Amino acid sequence: MRRYVSMFALLLFAGVAGAQEPVVRPLLLRPGDLIRLEVPDVADLSGEFTVAEDGSVLLPLIGSLIVTGRPFTDVSGDIVKSYARELIETPVRVTPVLRIAVLGEVRQPGLVPADPTYTLADVLAAAGGLTPDGDAGRITLLRDGESLRFSLDDSGVLLSRRLMPGDQVVVARRSWLGRNMNVLVGAAASVVAAAVTSLILR
Repeated sequence: MRRYVSMFALLLFAGVAGAQEPVVRPLLLRPGDLIRLEVPDVADLSGEFTVAEDGSVLLPLIGSLIVTGRPFTDVSGDIVKSYARELIETPVRVTPVLRIAVLGEVRQPGLVPADPTYTLADVLAAAGGLTPDGDAGRITLLRDGESLRFSLDDSGVLLSRRLMPGDQVVVARRSWLGRNMNVLVGAAASVVAAAVTSLILR
């Protein structure tokens, strides 16, 4: 009896462990990303400040601070505390701004600045959308050596997929057949029309 109770407890524990939500990855800034600082009524302190190659960012009034390799929640907390020592009852808002590379068949390829509210759909829109040669069914998100493929038809995923530092979005080029289908159909229609006309005139 004790053996069965132990087995049941083990299975119950495994079920509870399996039901837990996946661990959320912390947001870690990289060199080239930015920190947006908003200090109401103090325009000289507000702005966007770039993370340097050594992982530091130079902020007005409080100086240099190492921000890479640390969860952004910790970075933000340190910045707010530093300004609280310098400013009296002045709220400070700190927002990460990521540089997301959007490449391939988009109208304006390059680096798109994206805050945490941006989704995959947002960065594609910021890059001007797909070119006429862009393959709407082959949109790839590259993250830490892994490739995740999406389609413009996956609107729910595109609107919910959040971005992380270092992400790259690549839109593939349509195949030759896909790019020239209209031409081929038009040519075939012309050939058929010519053949029908020839038969009628005989």
